[in-house]
Amino acid sequence: MHTQEAKNTSAWRSRVGASALAAAVLVAGGLSAVALASPSANAHDRSASEASRSLAAKVQRLEDIEDIQQLKARYFRFVDEKKHDELAALFTPHAKLVTDGITWKSPQDFAYTIRDLTGEAPSAHSGMMPEITITGPNKASGIWSMQDVLTFPAGKDAPEGHHGYGQYRETYRKVDGKWLIDSVLLTRFRMDPIPNWNPPKAATPGTAPSHAAPAK
Repeated sequence: MHTQEAKNTSAWRSRVGASALAAAVLVAGGLSAVALASPSANAHDRSASEASRSLAAKVQRLEDIEDIQQLKARYFRFVDEKKHDELAALFTPHAKLVTDGITWKSPQDFAYTIRDLTGEAPSAHSGMMPEITITGPNKASGIWSMQDVLTFPAGKDAPEGHHGYGQYRETYRKVDGKWLIDSVLLTRFRMDPIPNWNPPKAATPGTAPSHAAPAK
């Protein structure tokens, strides 16, 4: 009886020992696998994180460039629509403006002088081929090719109109999440005189619009 119990006890201890040894081997193997896998996993995570940040930066850059192009489009539109207060609001408060060699005191001075000089004279401004560069956090620069057409109504002592060609060199700054023009340098390469012109009167319902000929 005692001999049989001894045999059973010995067998149980053998099985326990074998199980413990197997568990130890598995744990050790698992730890080794983790140790070997961790650098690779960490490197992969870092690479994915860097790629995500790079993509986010590229998207932000494209959004900023689009916002600046929209800003300049509003600049041209507000000039032609005679929206001078809205035009002045497109600039930072202390923006530096130099156009055709004239330095303006402030964006308001620039916008209101355009208002006083051109009055209701029709104009058409356009900007082409923008080169926008993000130069730093919330800063950018731009170069635009430009054309403008300005005519005055025909009449005694009416100023001469022109078709101008030139270039804008500008800087921009993002203020409270909104891009604004921070400096402007407008240089004209060519100015062609054009005859004065009386805009056609607005057509009344049921009639064809009239077209006034250029003054000679």
